[in-house]
Amino acid sequence: MRALVIGATGYVGARLVPRLLGAGATVRCLVRSPEKLARTGFADRVEVIRGDVLETVAEACADVDVLYHLVHSMDGPGFAERDRGIAEAVADAAARAGVRRIVYLGGLQPVDGGNSAHLRSRGEVGEVLLAGPVPAVVLQAGIVVGRGSASFEMIRHVAETVFGGPLALPLPDQAWNRVQPIAIDDVLYWLTAALRLPAGTNRTFDVGGPDVPTYVELLRGYAREAGLARAVTVPVPVAAPRLGARAVGLLTPVDRELAAPLLESMAHELVCREDDLAGLVGEPPGGRTPYPEAVRRALADPGTPSDLPGSGPPEITGRHVVEVDAPVEDLWAVVAGIGGDEGWHTLPGVWAVRQRLDGLIGGVGLRRGRPRRLEPGAALDWWRVEEVEPGRSLLLRAETRMPGTARLRMTAEPTGPGTSRYTQTVTFRPRGLAGRIYWYAQKPAHDLVFGVTARMIAYHAQGRTE
Repeated sequence: MRALVIGATGYVGARLVPRLLGAGATVRCLVRSPEKLARTGFADRVEVIRGDVLETVAEACADVDVLYHLVHSMDGPGFAERDRGIAEAVADAAARAGVRRIVYLGGLQPVDGGNSAHLRSRGEVGEVLLAGPVPAVVLQAGIVVGRGSASFEMIRHVAETVFGGPLALPLPDQAWNRVQPIAIDDVLYWLTAALRLPAGTNRTFDVGGPDVPTYVELLRGYAREAGLARAVTVPVPVAAPRLGARAVGLLTPVDRELAAPLLESMAHELVCREDDLAGLVGEPPGGRTPYPEAVRRALADPGTPSDLPGSGPPEITGRHVVEVDAPVEDLWAVVAGIGGDEGWHTLPGVWAVRQRLDGLIGGVGLRRGRPRRLEPGAALDWWRVEEVEPGRSLLLRAETRMPGTARLRMTAEPTGPGTSRYTQTVTFRPRGLAGRIYWYAQKPAHDLVFGVTARMIAYHAQGRTE
């Protein structure tokens, strides 16, 4: 089987290609950026054609048995016209090249007869392919649950922000509409199983998971699996996708131009209307993935380079980098000796005040002391050692009471004979809206204190050389 994948660097495509390779297929990828494809880990096992779909699809279709069409626009001027033009070009090129099947991943169409511009466009692309001379299998899926999926990342970050504390969450009353999510593993199964359909199959198939929750229940279900607090959800009889997209843009890594059409789709119930595909190719191994299990898998997924930028648990980062006129051995000696009687090389008294306040609210307070050895699990003042790479890197987790989890990574690296670079990175994973407020309220003071620490560590390293 010779397969062409259009969209191999996207969220679904980058996960589908290894499945096809594992099934014994020879895979060709049409991409605009081979450099991005190189980061997927499978570029050396596929044939790569560089180019725009409209200009290069005819060349890419040569000697291909099945074509996977996995690209689509989400918003912006003329997105529907562009996607329709691409679909027409794909159908024409596939027919001229003798391709035997086209497989397209579209979106579930509303059961209430209404539609959003985004879903209407996805449906139109499917119709163009089905009307073409090459038999097409059009899979229509709802919210795809998996790390890096735009819709799932919206759920994750909204839930992490609001359900992270005992807050009330106002939601448009459309959030009580039903939706049928599907795990990314099940999507990949159906896409691969489409190869086994009888020759000439030319139709749509709805695909979804076993659960049919409301959008609100999606948020609550994520919160349960992530161990977040409960929040009161309040229906608001106003729907403003563009305004909501701005809020999502502030709370999540999903760009508001991408969020708007997804939010617009909430106005409709998106539920499978038939289940014919399972009768033709069988169920996924072990059955379809329930929503809670899909969330657990997404939480455990380390991610891939194809994922949405910023996907994964919400995290805020601050970084200081200092060039040091001292060998890396001297720089590391200062890093490894920090804490205890040596102190933290910053403004006098700052940490003492902070830790006394922490003690008053039940935290570790002014616990001071260094372990005999820097090793994972050891207590270092009010920090806990998580990772040590001797001579290179030290990762600490703060044990003070705060609405989130803070980590400090200190890294020493050589830059030349007798010189080195010190990189100090503070990451904070906020717990709910209170965590974000805490971080940004503390940010000016943190920037000052940690900035002084970075410069003083470099200063002391240079003093050892002198």
